[in-house]
Amino acid sequence: MLQSSLNSSVMAGMTVDAGGGDGRSVADASSVAGVQVEAAGRMLDKHINYDSCFPSLTDKLQIPAKGSCTVSGLSEQDYPGGTATGSAGAVLRHLHTLHKVPLPKELLHHFQHMQCNCMMGLFPEIQRAWLTIDSDIYVWLYKDGSDLAYFDGLHDTILSVGLMKPRAGVFKPYIEHLLCLTTPTEMVLLGVTFAPPMDNASSPSLTLLPEPLFSVSNDGGVFLMTVKGTMDGRLFMGAKDGDLWELSYQAEDGWFSRKCQKVNHSKSTLASFLPSFLTLAEEDSVVQIEVDESRHILYTLSEQGSISVFDLGADGTSTSRIAVMRHNTISAAAAAAAKTVDKANFKSIVSICPVDTSEAPAIHLVAVTGSGARLYLTCTSPTSASNTRPYQLQLVHVRLPPGFSANALTHRPTRVHKALYSHGCGVLCASESSESDVVWSVSCDQFPYHTALAESQAVVAVDGVIWAIADVTPSTMWGVKGEGRNAMGLRPPLVVNQQHQQPRQLIVLSAAGAHTLTSLRPVDQLQYLLQESGSADGAAVTEFFTAMSPTQACATALILATDPNLQNSQIAEWATQCLFRYGATPPVTLPNASATAHSIQSPAGYSFHPMQISTPVPNQAGLYNPGHVAYTPVGQAPQQQQGLNNTSFMNAQATLNTTSPHNNNNTEPQFSPLHNALYLYLARILRPVWSLPLLKEDKLDGNKILVSALSSGECSFLARQLELLARFMNTSPAPAPNSHIGLSIGIHSSNQLSGQQQSSSSSEESSSVAALCSLLQHTLQLLRLWTLLTHHNMPSILANLTKTSLEQLQGMSLRELVLAGREVCRNLIMTLLDKYHGDNASVSAISSQLREVCPELYRSEDAQLSKASQLILEAKATTDPARREAGFREAVALCKGVGGCVNVAGVGAQLASGGCYTGLVDLALSVAGQRDKEDRALHYYHAGQPHTDTMGYNAFNNRMECYRVVMDQLNQLVGSNSNTQSSSPSVPPRPGPPTSTPPAIPSDDASHYAHQIITLMSSSEDELAQVTLYQWLLDTGRSEQLLTLPSPSLEPFLRAPPKQQPMHQLLWRYYERNKDYYKAARTLALLADQPGSTSLSNRVEHLSRALMCLSSCEMNTATAFTDFLLHLEEKKDVARVQLMVLDGVTNAGGSSQDITALNSALLDITQLYENFAEPYQLWECKLAIVACAGHSEPQLVQSLWSHIIESELSSSERSPLASRLDALAAKLKMLARQYTNNPQYFPIDHIIRVCELKSVQLNVDNVGWLATGLLSCGVSITKLIQTYHTLYRSGESLWETERAPYHLLRVLCHLITTLMDNPPPTLQAPDRRVLREECLDRVASYLTDLDASAEPSAGLIAAHLRTCQLHLERNASY
Repeated sequence: MLQSSLNSSVMAGMTVDAGGGDGRSVADASSVAGVQVEAAGRMLDKHINYDSCFPSLTDKLQIPAKGSCTVSGLSEQDYPGGTATGSAGAVLRHLHTLHKVPLPKELLHHFQHMQCNCMMGLFPEIQRAWLTIDSDIYVWLYKDGSDLAYFDGLHDTILSVGLMKPRAGVFKPYIEHLLCLTTPTEMVLLGVTFAPPMDNASSPSLTLLPEPLFSVSNDGGVFLMTVKGTMDGRLFMGAKDGDLWELSYQAEDGWFSRKCQKVNHSKSTLASFLPSFLTLAEEDSVVQIEVDESRHILYTLSEQGSISVFDLGADGTSTSRIAVMRHNTISAAAAAAAKTVDKANFKSIVSICPVDTSEAPAIHLVAVTGSGARLYLTCTSPTSASNTRPYQLQLVHVRLPPGFSANALTHRPTRVHKALYSHGCGVLCASESSESDVVWSVSCDQFPYHTALAESQAVVAVDGVIWAIADVTPSTMWGVKGEGRNAMGLRPPLVVNQQHQQPRQLIVLSAAGAHTLTSLRPVDQLQYLLQESGSADGAAVTEFFTAMSPTQACATALILATDPNLQNSQIAEWATQCLFRYGATPPVTLPNASATAHSIQSPAGYSFHPMQISTPVPNQAGLYNPGHVAYTPVGQAPQQQQGLNNTSFMNAQATLNTTSPHNNNNTEPQFSPLHNALYLYLARILRPVWSLPLLKEDKLDGNKILVSALSSGECSFLARQLELLARFMNTSPAPAPNSHIGLSIGIHSSNQLSGQQQSSSSSEESSSVAALCSLLQHTLQLLRLWTLLTHHNMPSILANLTKTSLEQLQGMSLRELVLAGREVCRNLIMTLLDKYHGDNASVSAISSQLREVCPELYRSEDAQLSKASQLILEAKATTDPARREAGFREAVALCKGVGGCVNVAGVGAQLASGGCYTGLVDLALSVAGQRDKEDRALHYYHAGQPHTDTMGYNAFNNRMECYRVVMDQLNQLVGSNSNTQSSSPSVPPRPGPPTSTPPAIPSDDASHYAHQIITLMSSSEDELAQVTLYQWLLDTGRSEQLLTLPSPSLEPFLRAPPKQQPMHQLLWRYYERNKDYYKAARTLALLADQPGSTSLSNRVEHLSRALMCLSSCEMNTATAFTDFLLHLEEKKDVARVQLMVLDGVTNAGGSSQDITALNSALLDITQLYENFAEPYQLWECKLAIVACAGHSEPQLVQSLWSHIIESELSSSERSPLASRLDALAAKLKMLARQYTNNPQYFPIDHIIRVCELKSVQLNVDNVGWLATGLLSCGVSITKLIQTYHTLYRSGESLWETERAPYHLLRVLCHLITTLMDNPPPTLQAPDRRVLREECLDRVASYLTDLDASAEPSAGLIAAHLRTCQLHLERNASY
């Protein structure tokens, strides 16, 4: 039936105002649309109510009001698919392994040093795993094993680890989490900070602060074995003796409290003063602490299986112990309830898990035993309100694991050692062997509307023994609001919210690494079945639609059919085929349907016909079960189970008995499942906000204001979902007439329905679909309008709204605004326009947006291009500047309203000929955006312009056509084409007659217009337009002008231009111009390190500039900044040495290959020494390398100096002796200045010894040449006299060998004479007297040696010394 009416109805409902028309037709269409919207709204309310009628966990567990304990898991219906009577349908596990990530390689070698203990766990709130080895802790990203951080500041073995949010106002804002570590002697709190990621794809980098924020010693010898934090910053610890402790911390010390202290919540203050023998008790260590954040209740599990309950108060700020339930009590109660089950199955409790109040108001805790049995406990009573504070702990239900039914085919879980329970999904970690574990998963997501708890099961093998497990399902953008809870505060089943929720994900941590497990939603199961079947008519697909009910299955298929991100478009096509194959035929009304069967009909299988029974039998067929695909024949009555609270279901059935909004007679329409699924899908999209008030109160500067309860992002998300649904309804091809064949219910329907009934049903369904289209289009436009209002300062718009309209809007929900708020919407639009009254440009832009986003709410006649052209001609002809500008502005606004059909080149040429370049840029950018509303061109550009993206390529070309118009005008303004046309003939740019050259524009005006265009494009929000402008500026040699642009997209362009290497030469100048000196230094460092043709001198210059930029930065004491500064200084020193090596190799006639290697990259010290300095015997370079490396071996330095002196003398061997000595002195002077601050690399005693020996060997007459040269280098005369005296007194035989035993005394004579003739002005009087006395003593000793010598030259030297002695004695004032 739906085949012939779907597309036509969609067109009728969505194109009411497509072509305009007279006022009467518009009014009639609006009236019809209003009636349709109201009818569809009532139908939508029914679907939302149906989705809200689901059994709670208390109902499913059949817990009586008195609170006695019940048991389940013994019946084969409790785990469908795992019994011998199950169907032979397709088996599909709901749990799969998504991927595995091994432990970081850096950790493996640390295990070799383990002495005491190691532990491993998860921090799901920050996506990290952790490992402790003795006193060290390591933290890393479990999704890829990266970002490894560690802390090794403890001295004792770590006993427990915990992560929590810090208490507000205690620490600095950058400390986002606290890491608690306990050891036998102390407990420390470490700050956890996060650095922003380098790109969008990476995660923030974690840093553990090296110094603890708090450290508390373990004075009483209490070992803290487990740690747990709350969302509001409280930190609880479980001790080995069974006590619960809390770390109380605050920013400052108080009058009666310390800044940080431990508080015992298990014992009173008086108990701490009692003698130990009076408090002696058996130790029962706390092994697990869990906090129910929804109720503010804390639970502890002891090593022996006892469970304690602590009430944290209604506001979560207090702590009081409520109840303790020993393990033997729990075991006895469970065994009494499950009398046919061996008591050993309840022997040990391995884990406890709180139950959120959104799942069950009266069930508080789930305890899991070693056999996998789940024990449900309450702290109040089954009939208590959800806000009742805990006052007891009572077992109310025992749920046995799979394998306990009589006909069970599956084995049971054994040796369970870890467990997790989260929103109806239980996870058991069982040890199948000593080397590996398996994960059991039981979930009720596939049986949401069963009156008793039915669960699917899946088993996944894991490599290694499981150390930790956590639920890491990504949260939705809606948060709690997106759960769409019902009137009782219960979260609906997954099938209702699956389009808003990501698949459930579990992280299992073992020695083999992190295993990511995912649980399939119904939509994921359908996608898998379609892929496996390869078509829409596979047997497994048919069973899916039968078991889940056609309406629910079609609603699930709509998710696939409308998904724009589905990689395999074939899946979307098969999903669309399923909709028409299984959902296009209405169900059959069976005359023998019993009222009793109808009275307990589940919402899972409703057909919107009160007398129609299409619900599968509870506990036999509900939602699709991968392990057991079965369905109940139509008309078979389900059996109601005793003791079940069915109040919500009975109310749902009362709603089902109401009359259809399209029919006022007694004949109820029979709608097809596809019709119902369309309404149901729309209801589930709007469910989070349908009944939500649109406004809420907020405070601004202490004043109350009204703001939107929906953010612009939420409105945009909803509008996008509705747009996809509208697109599907508008574009889905009509299926074949017989497409409904394949369902047993549809094969007989056409024969049993009379022609009159078929005609009536077809008409009703067509009207209903048309109403749905009207509702969909109206809601879509309203959400787009609300998004626009939030972008234009919603509080100011509300402040200017009339009092009546504001009062109406203040209490309105989205539902009320959609169904009866057209007048309020018009008032909002008028208020928005009044806000920009007087600003024609803003009013025009907003009007254009309104016409685009909500044409039904804001109607106006669009101007045509002919009128725009006329306005341009009139504006060009007028001489009044104001009228001229107004005409151009109006024409551009009209052209922009036409959209992507504008001939930008033609209109742009007209605007340019009139000098309206601002309008030209505005029009080009606007049309470019309208031609690519989904920003495919920008995605295509950012993706590197792949050849496979055809749609992106087309969108990119469409935008470039608009930008090219602006660039052509810009070329004409700057005269880039004039020289080419006048110098030589060229090929015309396009076919046709020759184009006339436009008249030349005065240079001043041309420059002004060009600057105007550049300013407009650079300040626009169109990134591709800015990139086009940047490339034009580079191509025309205007890089300096490019760097002056203040556009935020310039930096990304310079970092990664299209299909080019990063422009670091311009990028560092951009950073320097914008005073971002640190980034400029980083870029210059990259330029210096970048291999290529850059000369070595330029690399050194880059490093120097980088250091200058760092010196211009504000004072920064960060470790990274300091390390980078030191790194640059060291690199610059090495680069200078490399420059010296390059000069040496060049002067030595080195090969071009070596010279190129030195120029092409910065090398390290080892490469410079081994590859160049050593082969080419570059002694000065060797000395520089040794000094740069800080290697101060005296023998090596002396050897290098000997070679330097020898090399310098050898290089000037053919020169006169005086010139050779002058060259050597100049070399010594140059090197002395270079190493003046590093005397270990300027060994003066060795230099004097070698040079004086060369003087003797060369028979130098000027004995004072070396001393004079060293004095000019800055060496003090006192130092020289002492050095020569030491050399003389050393008594080396080499002077005798060279036959100059008193050569050094001749130099000393010269030095003493120089001292007396030119005393150094820096030498103070006391120092002068000391030096005089030393010289007199030494001269006397020298004369004694000479008098005893038979050397011929001794007499002459003695005479010189006596002259010096006489001068020293006479000049007593020296």
